[in-house]
Amino acid sequence: MTDEPRELAAQDIEWVVDLAARRRQRIAGFAPRFWRPAPDARRVHSEWIGELIRSPDVVSLRTDRGFAIAAPNGNRLVVDDMAVDDAFWSTDGARLLGEVARRGPLRVVCPVPEPLRRQAVSELGLSVVETWWHRDLDPNPAPAESPLGDQPPVPAESLLGAEGVRLVPAPPIYAPGGPVLLVNAVASAAALAELEQAASRRGAVVAVVSQRPDAQHRDDQHRDDQPTADRPTVDGSTAVLLRAAGYRPTTEFFERLASGT
Repeated sequence: MTDEPRELAAQDIEWVVDLAARRRQRIAGFAPRFWRPAPDARRVHSEWIGELIRSPDVVSLRTDRGFAIAAPNGNRLVVDDMAVDDAFWSTDGARLLGEVARRGPLRVVCPVPEPLRRQAVSELGLSVVETWWHRDLDPNPAPAESPLGDQPPVPAESLLGAEGVRLVPAPPIYAPGGPVLLVNAVASAAALAELEQAASRRGAVVAVVSQRPDAQHRDDQHRDDQPTADRPTVDGSTAVLLRAAGYRPTTEFFERLASGT
């Protein structure tokens, strides 16, 4: 009998949290500071999963070997919370993703150290539209101003006047030890170094840079040589700059590209 996807229910929360915790533990070594679990990660995640399951706008599905939760964001369903036993990505994982895709356009978050997840997403016909690179920042004394806590992200204008730059708290299930610098575009190695230094002075402990592949690179994604955790599908001058600056690809974001894109 096929284990078809079915709706998650309140009684599944503990099982979801257990499976997700094992998954986080497996990938944490790839980015030990960025993905360091918070001391109360289990409680926080349990409450969050409960909210998602109760929401009528969220698609929350499970099989006996995995689950997928897709939250609406604009005109897409974003799959971030998803975990499947490794041996079942080609079966349960594919069925879960296929059922979510039936509900609407998808954006799927794929950490680089999860190649089986990535393969299942690729086989659904999705392509990389964004890659996050990260590196740990040098520690600095605590900033004079109050820590971020629950305050909104620091406006870009207050951080070297740069566009697309934010200093934000880490997601509550992680505890990297301070805020995270998010950069949407890099003009030069020197500009990136200035941003890192400014962020470090404010207590940031990790920097994340977003890269969007160009059309030529998207075509290259369909080569026979498949990506690995050390060499995902990223290329171009930005990738060269980031690698030279000590960054490594951490997370890829997949969507179905429009015809001709």
